[in-house]
Amino acid sequence: MKRRSFLHISLAAAATMVTALAGSVGIAFADQGIHDDKLVLGTHQPLSGPVALWGVPVTNGMRMALEEVNDKGGVNGRMIELIVEDTAYQQNKAAQAGDKLLQRDKVFALIGALGTPPNMVTMPKALKMGVMNIFPVTAANEMYEPLHKLKFSLFTPYSDQMQAAVKYFVENNGVKKVGVIYQDDDFGKNVLLGCEEQAKAMGLPPVVKTNFKRGAKDFSSQVAQLKSEGVDMVCLGTIIGETIGSVATAKKIGYDPIFVVSSAGYVPENVVLAKGATEGLYGTGQSPIPYYDDATPEVKAWIEKYRARFDTDPVLQSIAGYELMKIFLEAVDKAGRDMTAEKVADALESMTDIQNMFGGPVYSFSAEDHLGPDARSSATLYKVVGEKWEKVAPISY
Repeated sequence: MKRRSFLHISLAAAATMVTALAGSVGIAFADQGIHDDKLVLGTHQPLSGPVALWGVPVTNGMRMALEEVNDKGGVNGRMIELIVEDTAYQQNKAAQAGDKLLQRDKVFALIGALGTPPNMVTMPKALKMGVMNIFPVTAANEMYEPLHKLKFSLFTPYSDQMQAAVKYFVENNGVKKVGVIYQDDDFGKNVLLGCEEQAKAMGLPPVVKTNFKRGAKDFSSQVAQLKSEGVDMVCLGTIIGETIGSVATAKKIGYDPIFVVSSAGYVPENVVLAKGATEGLYGTGQSPIPYYDDATPEVKAWIEKYRARFDTDPVLQSIAGYELMKIFLEAVDKAGRDMTAEKVADALESMTDIQNMFGGPVYSFSAEDHLGPDARSSATLYKVVGEKWEKVAPISY
Protein backbone atom coordinates (compact mmCIF):
# COMPACT_ATOMS: atom_id res chain seq x y z
CA MET A 1 0.00 0.00 0.00
CA LYS A 2 1.22 3.50 -0.82
CA ARG A 3 0.14 5.08 2.48
CA ARG A 4 -0.19 4.01 6.09
CA SER A 5 -3.49 5.19 7.55
CA PHE A 6 -3.21 7.31 10.68
CA LEU A 7 -6.54 5.99 11.85
CA HIS A 8 -5.66 2.44 10.84
CA ILE A 9 -8.37 2.49 8.17
CA SER A 10 -7.35 1.61 4.64
CA LEU A 11 -7.71 4.24 1.96
CA ALA A 12 -10.17 2.02 0.20
CA ALA A 13 -12.32 1.89 3.32
CA ALA A 14 -11.98 5.63 3.81
CA ALA A 15 -12.99 6.24 0.21
CA THR A 16 -16.01 3.98 0.67
CA MET A 17 -17.02 5.92 3.76
CA VAL A 18 -16.74 9.25 1.94
CA THR A 19 -18.67 7.91 -1.05
CA ALA A 20 -21.41 6.65 1.24
CA LEU A 21 -21.57 9.99 3.01
CA ALA A 22 -21.72 11.87 -0.27
CA GLY A 23 -24.48 9.63 -1.48
CA SER A 24 -26.60 10.04 1.64
CA VAL A 25 -26.23 13.71 2.58
CA GLY A 26 -24.06 15.16 -0.18
CA ILE A 27 -20.81 17.11 0.09
CA ALA A 28 -21.25 20.85 0.27
CA PHE A 29 -19.28 22.93 -2.21
CA ALA A 30 -19.13 26.65 -1.47
CA ASP A 31 -18.10 28.61 -4.52
CA GLN A 32 -17.54 31.87 -2.69
CA GLY A 33 -14.50 33.98 -3.53
CA ILE A 34 -14.98 33.67 -7.30
CA HIS A 35 -15.47 37.06 -8.95
CA ASP A 36 -15.50 38.14 -12.58
CA ASP A 37 -12.05 39.71 -12.27
CA LYS A 38 -10.43 38.00 -9.30
CA LEU A 39 -10.17 34.86 -7.17
CA VAL A 40 -9.84 35.49 -3.43
CA LEU A 41 -7.78 33.05 -1.35
CA GLY A 42 -7.02 33.15 2.36
CA THR A 43 -4.30 31.93 4.68
CA HIS A 44 -3.48 32.22 8.35
CA GLN A 45 0.14 32.33 9.42
CA PRO A 46 2.22 32.94 12.55
CA LEU A 47 3.55 36.29 11.40
CA SER A 48 4.42 37.11 15.00
CA GLY A 49 5.54 35.02 17.95
CA PRO A 50 8.03 32.14 18.18
CA VAL A 51 7.03 30.47 14.90
CA ALA A 52 7.20 33.63 12.76
CA LEU A 53 10.43 32.21 11.33
CA TRP A 54 8.11 29.77 9.56
CA GLY A 55 5.12 32.00 8.89
CA VAL A 56 6.86 34.97 7.27
CA PRO A 57 8.90 33.08 4.64
CA VAL A 58 5.99 30.75 3.81
CA THR A 59 3.85 33.82 3.16
CA ASN A 60 6.62 35.38 1.07
CA GLY A 61 6.88 32.23 -1.03
CA MET A 62 3.14 32.16 -1.68
CA ARG A 63 3.11 35.85 -2.61
CA MET A 64 6.03 35.38 -5.00
CA ALA A 65 4.24 32.56 -6.83
CA LEU A 66 0.93 34.39 -7.19
CA GLU A 67 2.68 37.61 -8.28
CA GLU A 68 4.37 35.67 -11.08
CA VAL A 69 0.95 34.48 -12.21
CA ASN A 70 -0.66 37.92 -11.85
CA ASP A 71 2.17 39.51 -13.83
CA LYS A 72 1.08 37.27 -16.72
CA GLY A 73 -2.55 38.27 -16.47
CA GLY A 74 -3.80 35.95 -13.73
CA VAL A 75 -5.62 32.67 -14.25
CA ASN A 76 -8.40 32.40 -16.82
CA GLY A 77 -8.95 36.15 -16.74
CA ARG A 78 -8.90 36.45 -12.96
CA MET A 79 -6.21 38.06 -10.81
CA ILE A 80 -5.31 36.16 -7.66
CA GLU A 81 -5.78 37.90 -4.32
CA LEU A 82 -4.37 36.48 -1.08
CA ILE A 83 -5.65 37.67 2.30
CA VAL A 84 -3.25 36.87 5.16
CA GLU A 85 -4.16 36.79 8.85
CA ASP A 86 -1.75 36.46 11.79
CA THR A 87 -2.31 33.67 14.35
CA ALA A 88 0.91 34.01 16.37
CA TYR A 89 0.61 30.18 16.47
CA GLN A 90 -2.25 30.43 18.96
CA GLN A 91 -5.47 28.49 18.53
CA ASN A 92 -7.76 31.27 19.77
CA LYS A 93 -6.27 33.68 17.23
CA ALA A 94 -6.49 31.00 14.55
CA ALA A 95 -10.21 30.64 15.28
CA GLN A 96 -10.70 34.39 14.88
CA ALA A 97 -8.59 34.44 11.70
CA GLY A 98 -10.48 31.50 10.23
CA ASP A 99 -13.87 33.05 10.96
CA LYS A 100 -12.83 36.31 9.31
CA LEU A 101 -11.44 34.63 6.22
CA LEU A 102 -14.34 32.22 5.78
CA GLN A 103 -17.31 34.35 6.74
CA ARG A 104 -16.35 37.98 6.20
CA ASP A 105 -13.79 37.76 3.40
CA LYS A 106 -15.56 34.72 1.91
CA VAL A 107 -12.37 33.22 0.52
CA PHE A 108 -12.51 30.48 -2.09
CA ALA A 109 -9.97 28.33 -0.23
CA LEU A 110 -7.75 28.29 2.81
CA ILE A 111 -4.29 27.66 1.37
CA GLY A 112 -0.94 27.03 3.03
CA ALA A 113 -2.29 27.72 6.53
CA LEU A 114 0.54 27.01 8.93
CA GLY A 115 0.67 24.80 11.98
CA THR A 116 -1.13 21.68 13.17
CA PRO A 117 -2.91 23.24 16.18
CA PRO A 118 -4.25 26.23 14.18
CA ASN A 119 -5.40 23.97 11.33
CA MET A 120 -7.21 21.67 13.73
CA VAL A 121 -9.36 24.70 14.61
CA THR A 122 -9.96 26.16 11.15
CA MET A 123 -10.03 23.12 8.86
CA PRO A 124 -13.27 21.60 10.23
CA LYS A 125 -15.03 24.95 9.85
CA ALA A 126 -13.85 25.31 6.26
CA LEU A 127 -14.91 21.80 5.28
CA LYS A 128 -18.30 22.21 6.95
CA MET A 129 -18.84 25.36 4.86
CA GLY A 130 -17.70 23.56 1.70
CA VAL A 131 -14.48 25.58 1.43
CA MET A 132 -11.28 23.87 0.30
CA ASN A 133 -8.42 23.36 2.79
CA ILE A 134 -5.40 23.19 0.51
CA PHE A 135 -1.81 22.22 1.32
CA PRO A 136 -1.64 23.35 4.96
CA VAL A 137 1.97 23.80 6.06
CA THR A 138 2.01 20.96 8.52
CA ALA A 139 2.85 17.32 7.97
CA ALA A 140 0.16 16.02 10.33
CA ASN A 141 -1.82 13.03 9.10
CA GLU A 142 -5.10 14.78 9.81
CA MET A 143 -4.46 17.14 6.92
CA TYR A 144 -5.35 14.39 4.43
CA GLU A 145 -6.98 11.68 6.54
CA PRO A 146 -9.74 10.69 6.52
CA LEU A 147 -10.22 11.27 2.82
CA HIS A 148 -12.34 14.33 1.99
CA LYS A 149 -13.00 15.85 -1.42
CA LEU A 150 -11.91 19.32 -0.27
CA LYS A 151 -8.67 18.70 1.64
CA PHE A 152 -5.24 18.00 0.14
CA SER A 153 -1.75 17.73 1.69
CA LEU A 154 1.69 18.24 0.17
CA PHE A 155 4.00 17.12 2.96
CA THR A 156 5.41 13.74 4.01
CA PRO A 157 3.68 13.02 7.34
CA TYR A 158 5.63 13.52 10.58
CA SER A 159 4.77 10.00 11.67
CA ASP A 160 6.18 8.49 8.48
CA GLN A 161 9.33 10.63 8.75
CA MET A 162 9.91 9.35 12.27
CA GLN A 163 9.22 5.73 11.37
CA ALA A 164 11.83 5.96 8.63
CA ALA A 165 14.34 7.68 10.93
CA VAL A 166 13.96 5.11 13.72
CA LYS A 167 14.37 2.27 11.23
CA TYR A 168 17.50 3.89 9.77
CA PHE A 169 19.25 4.42 13.10
CA VAL A 170 18.35 1.00 14.49
CA GLU A 171 19.75 -0.69 11.38
CA ASN A 172 22.79 1.55 10.85
CA ASN A 173 23.75 2.76 14.33
CA GLY A 174 22.54 -0.06 16.54
CA VAL A 175 20.04 2.06 18.49
CA LYS A 176 18.52 0.08 21.35
CA LYS A 177 16.16 2.49 23.07
CA VAL A 178 14.16 5.38 21.64
CA GLY A 179 12.84 8.42 23.48
CA VAL A 180 10.67 11.33 22.39
CA ILE A 181 10.47 14.95 23.51
CA TYR A 182 7.30 16.31 21.98
CA GLN A 183 5.07 19.36 22.03
CA ASP A 184 1.88 18.43 23.86
CA ASP A 185 -0.55 18.91 20.97
CA ASP A 186 -1.57 17.28 17.70
CA PHE A 187 1.76 18.14 16.05
CA GLY A 188 3.85 16.52 18.77
CA LYS A 189 1.58 13.50 18.99
CA ASN A 190 2.09 12.82 15.26
CA VAL A 191 5.86 12.66 15.87
CA LEU A 192 5.34 10.43 18.91
CA LEU A 193 3.08 8.07 16.94
CA GLY A 194 5.72 7.36 14.30
CA CYS A 195 8.43 6.63 16.86
CA GLU A 196 6.20 4.36 18.92
CA GLU A 197 4.94 2.37 15.93
CA GLN A 198 8.39 1.77 14.47
CA ALA A 199 9.97 0.89 17.82
CA LYS A 200 7.21 -1.65 18.40
CA ALA A 201 7.56 -3.04 14.87
CA MET A 202 11.30 -3.59 15.42
CA GLY A 203 10.94 -5.21 18.83
CA LEU A 204 12.46 -2.34 20.82
CA PRO A 205 11.45 -1.49 24.40
CA PRO A 206 8.51 0.89 24.86
CA VAL A 207 9.41 4.44 23.84
CA VAL A 208 10.34 6.76 26.68
CA LYS A 209 8.15 9.81 26.18
CA THR A 210 8.16 13.24 27.75
CA ASN A 211 6.35 16.36 26.60
CA PHE A 212 6.23 20.13 27.04
CA LYS A 213 3.73 22.94 26.57
CA ARG A 214 4.00 25.31 23.61
CA GLY A 215 6.34 28.16 24.43
CA ALA A 216 8.41 26.20 26.97
CA LYS A 217 11.97 27.41 27.58
CA ASP A 218 13.34 24.87 30.07
CA PHE A 219 13.92 21.27 28.97
CA SER A 220 16.14 20.11 31.83
CA SER A 221 13.61 17.70 33.33
CA GLN A 222 12.77 16.12 29.97
CA VAL A 223 16.42 15.63 29.02
CA ALA A 224 17.30 14.31 32.50
CA GLN A 225 14.54 11.70 32.26
CA LEU A 226 15.75 10.41 28.89
CA LYS A 227 19.33 10.24 30.12
CA SER A 228 18.37 8.39 33.28
CA GLU A 229 16.44 5.78 31.31
CA GLY A 230 19.31 5.07 28.93
CA VAL A 231 17.76 6.43 25.74
CA ASP A 232 20.29 6.43 22.89
CA MET A 233 18.07 8.04 20.20
CA VAL A 234 15.81 11.03 20.86
CA CYS A 235 13.07 12.00 18.40
CA LEU A 236 12.15 15.66 18.67
CA GLY A 237 8.60 16.86 18.19
CA THR A 238 9.90 20.41 18.34
CA ILE A 239 10.19 23.40 16.02
CA ILE A 240 12.98 25.98 16.45
CA GLY A 241 13.55 27.32 19.96
CA GLU A 242 12.58 24.00 21.54
CA THR A 243 14.94 22.08 19.25
CA ILE A 244 17.90 24.25 20.17
CA GLY A 245 16.93 24.21 23.84
CA SER A 246 16.66 20.41 24.04
CA VAL A 247 19.95 19.68 22.27
CA ALA A 248 21.85 22.42 24.11
CA THR A 249 20.55 21.17 27.47
CA ALA A 250 21.75 17.66 26.72
CA LYS A 251 25.23 18.91 25.82
CA LYS A 252 25.47 20.84 29.08
CA ILE A 253 25.01 17.68 31.12
CA GLY A 254 27.21 15.48 28.93
CA TYR A 255 24.36 13.50 27.41
CA ASP A 256 25.09 12.61 23.78
CA PRO A 257 22.36 10.49 22.16
CA ILE A 258 21.36 10.67 18.51
CA PHE A 259 18.94 13.59 18.17
CA VAL A 260 16.64 13.69 15.13
CA VAL A 261 14.03 16.37 14.50
CA SER A 262 11.10 16.21 12.07
CA SER A 263 10.67 18.54 9.11
CA ALA A 264 9.20 21.14 11.47
CA GLY A 265 12.71 21.63 12.81
CA TYR A 266 14.73 20.88 9.67
CA VAL A 267 15.23 24.57 8.91
CA PRO A 268 18.28 26.87 8.52
CA GLU A 269 17.38 28.71 11.73
CA ASN A 270 18.20 25.63 13.81
CA VAL A 271 21.78 26.04 12.61
CA VAL A 272 22.21 29.81 12.42
CA LEU A 273 20.50 30.66 15.72
CA ALA A 274 22.05 27.74 17.60
CA LYS A 275 25.61 29.08 17.23
CA GLY A 276 27.11 25.59 17.18
CA ALA A 277 24.84 24.01 19.79
CA THR A 278 23.08 21.81 17.23
CA GLU A 279 26.21 20.43 15.57
CA GLY A 280 25.50 16.77 14.76
CA LEU A 281 21.71 17.13 14.96
CA TYR A 282 19.81 15.05 12.39
CA GLY A 283 16.64 16.17 10.65
CA THR A 284 14.11 14.64 8.28
CA GLY A 285 12.71 16.54 5.31
CA GLN A 286 11.50 16.13 1.76
CA SER A 287 13.39 18.97 0.03
CA PRO A 288 16.97 20.29 0.19
CA ILE A 289 17.53 23.68 1.80
CA PRO A 290 18.34 26.25 -0.92
CA TYR A 291 21.98 27.17 -0.25
CA TYR A 292 23.07 29.56 -2.99
CA ASP A 293 26.58 28.14 -3.46
CA ASP A 294 25.21 24.63 -4.03
CA ALA A 295 22.22 25.60 -6.19
CA THR A 296 21.61 24.92 -9.86
CA PRO A 297 21.58 27.95 -12.20
CA GLU A 298 17.76 27.82 -12.24
CA VAL A 299 17.51 27.85 -8.45
CA LYS A 300 20.18 30.57 -8.18
CA ALA A 301 18.07 32.77 -10.46
CA TRP A 302 15.04 32.09 -8.27
CA ILE A 303 17.03 32.94 -5.11
CA GLU A 304 18.18 36.21 -6.66
CA LYS A 305 14.61 37.09 -7.61
CA TYR A 306 13.41 36.32 -4.08
CA ARG A 307 16.18 38.48 -2.60
CA ALA A 308 15.21 41.37 -4.86
CA ARG A 309 11.54 41.06 -3.90
CA PHE A 310 11.86 40.59 -0.13
CA ASP A 311 15.36 41.91 0.67
CA THR A 312 16.33 38.67 2.40
CA ASP A 313 17.50 35.18 1.50
CA PRO A 314 14.89 32.48 0.90
CA VAL A 315 14.80 29.50 3.21
CA LEU A 316 13.18 26.08 3.00
CA GLN A 317 9.95 27.59 4.29
CA SER A 318 9.94 30.00 1.32
CA ILE A 319 10.09 27.06 -1.08
CA ALA A 320 7.16 25.38 0.68
CA GLY A 321 4.97 28.46 0.19
CA TYR A 322 6.08 28.99 -3.39
CA GLU A 323 5.53 25.40 -4.51
CA LEU A 324 2.15 24.90 -2.86
CA MET A 325 0.78 28.07 -4.46
CA LYS A 326 2.13 27.13 -7.92
CA ILE A 327 0.55 23.67 -7.80
CA PHE A 328 -2.80 24.98 -6.62
CA LEU A 329 -2.96 27.71 -9.26
CA GLU A 330 -2.19 25.09 -11.91
CA ALA A 331 -5.25 23.20 -10.72
CA VAL A 332 -7.30 26.42 -10.85
CA ASP A 333 -6.14 26.88 -14.43
CA LYS A 334 -7.13 23.32 -15.33
CA ALA A 335 -10.58 23.87 -13.81
CA GLY A 336 -11.30 26.52 -16.46
CA ARG A 337 -13.07 29.85 -16.50
CA ASP A 338 -16.31 28.38 -15.12
CA MET A 339 -14.44 26.97 -12.11
CA THR A 340 -16.08 25.69 -8.96
CA ALA A 341 -14.63 24.13 -5.80
CA GLU A 342 -15.61 20.69 -7.10
CA LYS A 343 -13.92 21.29 -10.46
CA VAL A 344 -10.71 22.47 -8.80
CA ALA A 345 -10.73 19.38 -6.58
CA ASP A 346 -11.25 17.21 -9.68
CA ALA A 347 -8.33 18.99 -11.37
CA LEU A 348 -6.05 18.33 -8.41
CA GLU A 349 -7.05 14.67 -8.40
CA SER A 350 -6.01 14.43 -12.04
CA MET A 351 -2.51 15.84 -11.48
CA THR A 352 0.34 13.30 -11.36
CA ASP A 353 4.14 13.25 -11.57
CA ILE A 354 4.50 16.90 -10.54
CA GLN A 355 8.18 17.86 -10.27
CA ASN A 356 9.94 21.00 -9.12
CA MET A 357 13.32 22.61 -9.63
CA PHE A 358 14.30 22.40 -5.95
CA GLY A 359 15.00 18.67 -5.77
CA GLY A 360 11.96 17.67 -3.75
CA PRO A 361 9.80 14.58 -4.28
CA VAL A 362 7.46 13.94 -7.18
CA TYR A 363 3.83 14.66 -6.27
CA SER A 364 0.77 12.79 -7.50
CA PHE A 365 -2.88 12.92 -6.48
CA SER A 366 -5.94 10.84 -7.26
CA ALA A 367 -9.57 10.56 -6.22
CA GLU A 368 -8.51 8.03 -3.59
CA ASP A 369 -5.31 9.73 -2.43
CA HIS A 370 -4.97 13.41 -1.50
CA LEU A 371 -1.41 13.24 -0.16
CA GLY A 372 1.08 14.39 -2.81
CA PRO A 373 4.34 12.61 -1.88
CA ASP A 374 4.72 8.89 -1.29
CA ALA A 375 4.75 8.90 2.49
CA ARG A 376 6.79 5.74 2.99
CA SER A 377 9.69 6.70 0.75
CA SER A 378 9.81 10.48 0.25
CA ALA A 379 11.81 11.50 3.33
CA THR A 380 15.52 12.31 3.37
CA LEU A 381 17.84 12.38 6.36
CA TYR A 382 20.04 15.45 6.86
CA LYS A 383 22.68 16.37 9.46
CA VAL A 384 23.99 19.66 10.81
CA VAL A 385 27.64 19.94 9.79
CA GLY A 386 29.23 23.30 10.45
CA GLU A 387 26.98 26.03 9.08
CA LYS A 388 24.75 23.83 6.91
CA TRP A 389 22.41 20.89 6.83
CA GLU A 390 24.08 18.20 4.73
CA LYS A 391 22.30 15.28 3.09
CA VAL A 392 22.94 11.88 4.67
CA ALA A 393 20.67 9.48 2.79
CA PRO A 394 17.12 8.86 1.57
CA ILE A 395 15.17 6.96 4.22
CA SER A 396 12.07 4.80 4.14
CA TYR A 397 10.34 2.12 6.19
